[in-house]
Amino acid sequence: MRPGFNPARRNRNIGTASQGHGQDNRMVVPNPGRLISPIERIGAHVAAQWRVGSGEIRFVVEELRANWLHPCTIGDVIRLLERIPQSDWAGIRTIVFRQPSRKQSLLNPSWGRLFYFGEIVTARGRVVADGPMLLLDAIEQGHHFTWPTGLALDDQAELARLEADGHGVERSGNRYIIRVTPESARATQLYRTVPHEVGHWFDWLEKVETPAAQGEDFSMLRDRYFARPRGEREAFAHRYADGVHASLTATGAIPFEPQNWAAPD
Repeated sequence: MRPGFNPARRNRNIGTASQGHGQDNRMVVPNPGRLISPIERIGAHVAAQWRVGSGEIRFVVEELRANWLHPCTIGDVIRLLERIPQSDWAGIRTIVFRQPSRKQSLLNPSWGRLFYFGEIVTARGRVVADGPMLLLDAIEQGHHFTWPTGLALDDQAELARLEADGHGVERSGNRYIIRVTPESARATQLYRTVPHEVGHWFDWLEKVETPAAQGEDFSMLRDRYFARPRGEREAFAHRYADGVHASLTATGAIPFEPQNWAAPD
């Protein structure tokens, strides 16, 4: 016979994630626009339009916390972009040098990322910039991070790229320790991350923007683009960035000395 109600019996889900425990204070990076257009909130900053090639790009530079630095400058990025075919990055309207929050730097560290369409807003909701944009993250001085030694092939290739950029890579037990210097961070962010994100944008132009301009349905093209496996899109961007890196290195266009904040002549 089934026992009756026992008020002393504890619900096994009380105090667990199954009943919502901890959901309001989970250690996650807030992203209120993740289902539509990404929204990035920015603190104190300066912003200005700069001539790049035959067009203009809006550069937004966020104020840094103590002991942080931007690995590359506006002048660095302008000089590099002017050595990449402008048709490959046409439409990117904003480049943001951002200060990651403490949660972001802990949980989701990144050299940079591309927003196919995003918004940069202040704490009061004022829109600083919108549209396609490239975000480049500041780094903390003396920064290091660790990776497990059991890496997939793609991650092994990325570790080799980091070592080639000048990061210190050492093995300690079952972990790799990657030590970052300002010089190695500049090499990775400027010569690899920027071309990688341009590669994503070039892929988008070829598969979405160009056919849409020729009359195909934009929504269908967009959905098809993001339906592709992430690994396939990343492989395309890596091939593009590696090709740019190899060709510019062969011609002596990179590496180059750090440029001033002003646009180079």
